[in-house]
Amino acid sequence: MTPGTITHATFCVERVYDAAPARVFHAFTDREARSRWFFQVGAWTLHRHAGGALGVGETGSSAFSPPGADVVITNDSLYMDVVENERLVFAYQMTVAGKRISVSLATVEFRAEGRGTRIVFTEQGAYFDDPGQVAGREEGTRELLEALAAELEGRVRVRVPQPDRSIQSYETPA
Repeated sequence: MTPGTITHATFCVERVYDAAPARVFHAFTDREARSRWFFQVGAWTLHRHAGGALGVGETGSSAFSPPGADVVITNDSLYMDVVENERLVFAYQMTVAGKRISVSLATVEFRAEGRGTRIVFTEQGAYFDDPGQVAGREEGTRELLEALAAELEGRVRVRVPQPDRSIQSYETPA
């Protein structure tokens, strides 16, 4: 880690879901659905979540901790563009233990593909003091889009004990 450095990066993650764009958009933006897959309630600790109304100029703010960690991560977002069932554009910043680690612009496109939906998630970010966090953010985005798939399929996230506490899985409730 080199203090005072900024890494500018762009990444794009795509995922296809077996659900119509309106259903995927709803799961991505609905407060209750989003709390299940984004904050992974039950796996992560959600300390607070405020705002989150959908619309240009609306904001959302949350604080959460990963499983077994004593650190608080924050995410503060501002919606810049909303076209229902088609796209979202939002700016967001993240902190870890009170230190800002990044500021990003994210575009999420919801494209009909056959009977399903392709999400194209593009992030353009300024990542502070740790160039390695770009790869971690991209991987985290992939994990979140998998969690969204589980939400759409009715699966729930369960913790699978591992020595490093990093492995989790999804199961369909009986």
